[in-house]
This record gives sequence, structure tokens and C-alpha cells, in this order.
Amino acid sequence: MKSLQDFLDALGKRESGGCYKAFNKYGYAGKYQMGEAALIDAGYYKKNTNYNNDWSGTFNGKDGVYSIQDFLNNPAAQENAQIAFKKRQWLYLKAVGAHLYTGNIINGYTITQSGLLAGAHLKGAGGVIEYLKSDGLKNPKDAFGTSVESYIKNFAGYDVSYICK
Repeated sequence: MKSLQDFLDALGKRESGGCYKAFNKYGYAGKYQMGEAALIDAGYYKKNTNYNNDWSGTFNGKDGVYSIQDFLNNPAAQENAQIAFKKRQWLYLKAVGAHLYTGNIINGYTITQSGLLAGAHLKGAGGVIEYLKSDGLKNPKDAFGTSVESYIKNFAGYDVSYICK
């Protein structure tokens, strides 16, 4: 089975080509293309409303990150943030019952913990549970047209037990 590091490397490659300094037109930042809401969940950022990736909130200095530029220039912080974010996402997935679908087959693809985490990275726990409850008939997509199903399929079979324990 492929490792957690393999999962992170593959996710980073898919999101940004593995580039820590990547910043897309929607304001998503770094290797994993994290937005404001993700960095709030990871414990790096504070903002009260409108998670629109304008980066007008406040970084709290975790891992030496005080600005979006600090984040882009700090690979270790990005890796730490992604682990913290994935742990939070797993809690969200459990809260909506997505974890109960592990082992099921939808549209020919086996649902795995790593696939669920990848799907949540793309469209959140809400997008994942929408896909699962519809037995794959509803397949939310991001702004670039990438579907939850493609992430569930392409990121299946990694050992993410450290995240999902």
C-alpha cells in the first residue's frame, strides 16, 4: 500500500505540480492550493467572514507564518498545515457519515479513506457526501471542472491511517 507521504506527494503534484510557491487565479496558495478556510481549519489564519481568498485576515505566526508570502516561502509550514487540515477534514467527513461508505463501490470505484480525503480536498465534506448519497449520480466539480469522483478514484488506496485514527 502507498504511504501517507505518497498520498501527500500525489495530491501536491495534482494541485500545483508540487510547487510550494504556486498561487492560482482564485487565490489558492502553495503546493496543496489551500484557501483561507483551509488555513483557518489548519490553525494558521483568522478571518471572521467571506472566505473568498483575498487574504485580508490575519495569520497567527504558527510555524513562522505571518503573511501569505511567508506561507508560500515555507515548505515545512505547508506540509504541517496540510496534515492539520486533513485531520480536520476527516472529522468533517465522519460528521456527515462519509466514512460509513468506505469499502462500497460506486461507478466501479472502491471508496477508500484516502479517496474520501482527496474528494474533500476538492469540494469539502459536503461535496463528498452529496456524491456518496447519490450513488455517484451527483458529482460536484471545482471551478476548473475537476470532479469529486475523479479525486476519489485517483487517490484511492493510500495508507492514511495516521490521519483517520
